Amino acid sequence: MLKHPRIFVSIVAASALALAGCSNSEQDSTQNDSAPETAANASAESDDDIADDADDALDFEDAVVRAMAEDADMTAIFGTLVNESNEDIEIVAFSSSVDAGINEIHETVDGQMREMEEPLIIPAGESVALEPGGAHFMLMDVKEPVMAGDEVTVTVELADGSTEEFDDIPVRTISAGDENYGDLGHDHGDHGDHGDHADEDHDDHEDNDEQHDH
Repeated sequence: MLKHPRIFVSIVAASALALAGCSNSEQDSTQNDSAPETAANASAESDDDIADDADDALDFEDAVVRAMAEDADMTAIFGTLVNESNEDIEIVAFSSSVDAGINEIHETVDGQMREMEEPLIIPAGESVALEPGGAHFMLMDVKEPVMAGDEVTVTVELADGSTEEFDDIPVRTISAGDENYGDLGHDHGDHGDHGDHADEDHDDHEDNDEQHDH
């Protein structure tokens, strides 16, 4: 009569051990499955942080577009490009929401305006001013003049192929004489060779500039 209770106790003990083994095995499996997921999430968050840093690397402070007269066909974009990263940023081109046939990055050399032959470089942690009489973004062959009160979107293309977009740049009236356009707006047929205009001293065309602003 005593043998049966012992057999029953043995069966119960064996079942308990089996259940404990299954429970530990399932817990280990759950932990192992979650490890890759945790690593993947951490990697994704890291990638997002890098992307956010890249988006915040370049700022365009105090950006403004010069308002145009109704019969004008060119304008310029000014402001301060700020590089908040630890690497130089090179701008090779730009575009905008303005319907312009030609977009050029201009510089001033020996008092003369000309298209930049090299990328516009914003050194790491520094800034570059785009200003009348200095480096600036130039829009020519503008189909529909932009007026004071309008807003423009500007997109710059970087040397690595990426782009940065700046929205809601205001269009404002800038008085004549702040920048001299010279004859750049009169003959666009030969703009493929912008060097034709490189030898023109824009200071000699102040009257011409005033005509564009009236």
